[in-house]
Amino acid sequence: MKQRKWWLSIMVVGMFSSAALAISPMGPPVSMLAEGQYAAGLGYAMSEQTLEISGPASTTGDAELDDIQSSVYYGCLGYGISDAWSIYAAIGLSDAEFDADSGGSDFDGDTEFGFAVGTKRTLHDNESGTKWGTIFQYCRGQSEDKISNASTFGNDAFSVGAGRKVELDWYEMQLALGPAIQMNEELCLYGGPFLHFAEGDVEVQGSQNEYELEQRVELGGYIGALMSLGANASLSLEFLITGEAWGVGIGAMIGL
Repeated sequence: MKQRKWWLSIMVVGMFSSAALAISPMGPPVSMLAEGQYAAGLGYAMSEQTLEISGPASTTGDAELDDIQSSVYYGCLGYGISDAWSIYAAIGLSDAEFDADSGGSDFDGDTEFGFAVGTKRTLHDNESGTKWGTIFQYCRGQSEDKISNASTFGNDAFSVGAGRKVELDWYEMQLALGPAIQMNEELCLYGGPFLHFAEGDVEVQGSQNEYELEQRVELGGYIGALMSLGANASLSLEFLITGEAWGVGIGAMIGL
């Protein structure tokens, strides 16, 4: 009974996506809310990713944006549909930035709203402190910047005139499978493999051209720790990585 109470009262801190460009924290890949139970929290995440560019481009190298960086502050709410199935939603303030080609003005996007939705399902519980499950989440966001000097991006994939705005819109999907292991009453470790897909659009003010950004489905892995703070509250730390991206996140949550 004590063990069961731990799983339900700790909740899940990192189970909500950060709604940022690139891989987002996911939390334990199992449902940790009882039927009819709510949880709310706050978090911060940062990430970095490379995306391919397609469109009317004439490049001197690979048509891609390297090391797109983003950060986000977000709030989230989860609900237990059953003891084995939960859903969640998050809304946050996110931004994005990436370098121009040599000598240009970098894209330093403003902070705008982003959102995420997802679901978790417990597939197996061995009743001894280990659960196995899966998680799917969808995120969307945007950012824009006015480029001060004429610049090119993505190895000449697209150009921007001085004083022109660049608008970036994106979405991503993640699907994970793995265990959550209760080490003791204060600590839960979790993680496993996951699939990540990202896609977006770049629009340059005054241009009739639209450029598509894409990262094909990537296989990655993630690991995290969920720590009890007492009084139905918890803290989560998480690291995620694929061949084209990495991300970290920290969050706090309380059961309602």
